[in-house]
Amino acid sequence: MPTRIEEARRVALSLLDDLEGSVSRIDAVLMKAKRLARLMRDADAQLWLDLETRGYPTDFSFAQLGTCQQYAVSGGRLNLETSKYYPQSLPELEANAESNQALVDSLRASPGPKANVKDFTEKSATEALMATQLRVQITQTKQYAQSKALLVSVKSGVHNYATDTYLAIELGDVAENIFETARHDIDRFVRSHCPKAAEKLISINERMGDGSSESRTAALTSCRRLLMSVADSVFPARHVEWKDSSGKARKVGTDQYKNRLLAFLAEASSVSNSDELVESELEHLADRLDAIYEKTCKGVHVDVSEQEARLAVIHTYLFIGEIARRGMPTRLNSEQAPTSNS
Repeated sequence: MPTRIEEARRVALSLLDDLEGSVSRIDAVLMKAKRLARLMRDADAQLWLDLETRGYPTDFSFAQLGTCQQYAVSGGRLNLETSKYYPQSLPELEANAESNQALVDSLRASPGPKANVKDFTEKSATEALMATQLRVQITQTKQYAQSKALLVSVKSGVHNYATDTYLAIELGDVAENIFETARHDIDRFVRSHCPKAAEKLISINERMGDGSSESRTAALTSCRRLLMSVADSVFPARHVEWKDSSGKARKVGTDQYKNRLLAFLAEASSVSNSDELVESELEHLADRLDAIYEKTCKGVHVDVSEQEARLAVIHTYLFIGEIARRGMPTRLNSEQAPTSNS
């Protein structure tokens, strides 16, 4: 039984085939696009595609489309500079284009003037008829070209949505693989070197699941304790200051977990641009966690949004993954190395 995301991937690919092959009716294309939006739980896309199917009301505010407003703009339905838009549904635009094409074809198939012209009057009438027919044909051809161009342009908005959604699904697979690899390393590292951290990971998960602002604050406080546990494992507190690569002396006592983690990273590998990036990320993360911790200790209420808490937890977890990546080979090799003979 395919998962929801697997089914969404299949529908997105099928939708792209329909749009790029230009063989399916637009109403069938829209139904498939709406199914994709439903599978992705995309409320903005569901509203937008429903309007593309039924048509847009008078004085519609495209801001209501949220993230899908970009597809209305890129498809040419909405002009941001003038705020003008085409209200017709996509099926109506398709019908107009087909109607104009049929009329142009019929005009092209009309019989020409007779070869034998009996007199000047008949010749003049024939020429006048031809001139009128030519003007009608030119006008109708222009209308057909405009209606066809508009149809193709608005359809391109649906194509952009299908493409973006498919790429997002593919990116999700990549991210899932990355997290799965990181999880394997972190689980192994925690189990082998700092099992106490596992309890804090469980506590973070439980508090995040509660959903309240207070529980999210508690979760970030647990993130700080988690980093302290890891620091205790990889670089225990010392009374002697540690000097970084620039020669700056840093305290590495019990409360200076950030400096201890930086010291471990510096000693685990040579200095590189990646080390500077990890150090910057740790500085930002630790500063935020420390600020919340200090306010909590003073009894000050801290309003932490769900997004902020989620990102902090993810950054904490991935940072431990970096510690595991650098620390496990050294630790495991030192543990497994044979002792020298005395």
